[in-house]
Amino acid sequence: MSRALRKTVSRKKVTVDKLLKLLPEDYIEQLAAELEVDKWVRKLPANTLFKLVLYSLFSSERLSLRVMEDNFHDAMFQAMLPAFTSDKITWTGIRDRLMKLDVEFCHKLYETVYEKAEQFYGRKSLAGHNIKRYDSTMIATFSHLLEGMKVGNTGKGKTQVKLTTEFKDDFLIKMHFHKDQEYLSEETALKEAILHSQHGPKDISIFDKGLKSRKTFGQLDKEHILFVGNLHGIPRYELLYPLWEDHGMSDTDELEFVQDAAVHLYESGKQLLEVKLRLVQFRVKKNGKLLSFVTNVWDLPADVIAEIYQQRWDIEVLFRFMKQEMNLTHFVCNDSNAIQVMLYFTMIATMLVLIYKKLNGMQSYKRAKKRFYKELSYSLLLEILESPERAEQLKRTAKKLIQRIQRE
Repeated sequence: MSRALRKTVSRKKVTVDKLLKLLPEDYIEQLAAELEVDKWVRKLPANTLFKLVLYSLFSSERLSLRVMEDNFHDAMFQAMLPAFTSDKITWTGIRDRLMKLDVEFCHKLYETVYEKAEQFYGRKSLAGHNIKRYDSTMIATFSHLLEGMKVGNTGKGKTQVKLTTEFKDDFLIKMHFHKDQEYLSEETALKEAILHSQHGPKDISIFDKGLKSRKTFGQLDKEHILFVGNLHGIPRYELLYPLWEDHGMSDTDELEFVQDAAVHLYESGKQLLEVKLRLVQFRVKKNGKLLSFVTNVWDLPADVIAEIYQQRWDIEVLFRFMKQEMNLTHFVCNDSNAIQVMLYFTMIATMLVLIYKKLNGMQSYKRAKKRFYKELSYSLLLEILESPERAEQLKRTAKKLIQRIQRE
């Protein structure tokens, strides 16, 4: 690891209870009242639905409407509510609520968690810079239920939707949901995600070969957005001057230094992009593959530029975690409003787990999620046992649940 890539590991632990206070109960209720999301709603108010989705995401690997129905009647979930309820909620009722809940309510909850997480737990992760990783993932659906993108063979009616994602500081997540065909191109999806995001002077955006337009590189530089990208194949360029004297030449354990230079890249044919960019090239020692990184970051050594790009892999790990553990492989309801509601709630749950993982020094995503859920469950149980009245309510609820199971 280079001298610039020394991450600060916090020794201060964080509890589930503290993380849940990023969204205080009174704030959620106030927001629901302001947006009137519970007007004409007798069962399953917005706050309860939010808690139900989070509880289901923490406790389940394969989520469905019927799983959420079972979770609603679970004694431990009932303990999360201000008061035990005797309402009978069915999976169809949950589906209808997801389809009709105002997405703005979910968006504001998400923004609140994001802003507070960034304020309380964010830190510069590389030589005073924040690393923002960008990539997209596709999820299959069915065209008769949800309009989506046609990808490859669509004879069986299958379509896909795209989630273009920004992943910053190991736990801050922003996702953009796309179902229109034009967003199948990463040139469109990634470019829009980067340009529409807010960027500080110390933020560095990294992306893969899916974004390769030289004009886009020039636009990012014009907007003062620092970036590191990976060029496909052998790039054509006009050499302006080498930068070896500025930063020196250094190999890494896996890479052999080739060159570091200021260049003008060719757009197409003989047309040059009249924007000065930096070209950093290494060769992989193991297989001889040439890696060409384009950037407008001028103050960091070449080996650090390469290591910055290597951090892009973190977003691939995030996608794997969200698909395997946070139900991102399918939608519980193929309705556009319901999908957006679930995405916002899923991003909130995922950020809580990732903060918990990072600040408690855990290596495994899966283990962090399990420990998060265990701590949540035991905290709820202790809270109930300290109140004789709530303990009695829990006992009655558990008995009813047992009787219900026996009848089925």
